[in-house]
Amino acid sequence: MKDYRIKSIFRGLAIIAFGVCCLIGNSDRFADMPLTRIGVSLLLLVILIETIIERNVISIFFVLGCGACVYQNELGLKDVNFLLIIGSFLLIGIGLNLIIGKKPKITVVNNGHKASVEGVGNAEYWEEDGNFSVDNNLGQRTQYVKIQNLKNGDIDNALGSLTVYLSGSTVDADGAVLDIDNGMGSLTVYFPKEFRVRFNCDNGMGKINMHGECNQDETQPLVIANVDNGMGQIDFYFE
Repeated sequence: MKDYRIKSIFRGLAIIAFGVCCLIGNSDRFADMPLTRIGVSLLLLVILIETIIERNVISIFFVLGCGACVYQNELGLKDVNFLLIIGSFLLIGIGLNLIIGKKPKITVVNNGHKASVEGVGNAEYWEEDGNFSVDNNLGQRTQYVKIQNLKNGDIDNALGSLTVYLSGSTVDADGAVLDIDNGMGSLTVYFPKEFRVRFNCDNGMGKINMHGECNQDETQPLVIANVDNGMGQIDFYFE
């Protein structure tokens, strides 16, 4: 199973878990349904493990916030609104993320072989030898990417607004792969009109818009764009 599809599944599970937490709220009936409670707890545990593996601090605390909603009575939070609980955990996660930061995992292609390494230096942007990674959690960010012989790229936007310009970049003779993930934010990507791109799109509850057309010349190297959109909006432009 492709990496972008696995991420889509876990994000879908997270949305389901959030929906369950919204439904149960402060209801006492949930305590009388042990099997349902166990099921939701296991679902949250699976999502928590995945977020820990990815070391996404904000997502970790979001899941913990959902878990706190499930066990409101035991935690003495019966009279606290579930949105306040989840919001508080998100604020803690955002604060910790700003303090400790996060090193992105980069898929590097070298001589036809792929390997995952940790980025160093700036945790929001990384590039080397035809590979790049752009990561935006919150806020507004614009990134200009100018790479010769592009091989592999990761564009990841969580809750903020991210604009990426690939103008001036060229594609490796063997083609390139772009993994594009958008959670609940707004993502805009500008491709050079010379790029020949094939999109593999997985859209949840959001929206994906195409503006313009890519190069149709089959003699040109192919860029495969694996797109995973959760609840946000993605706009692709060819200029």
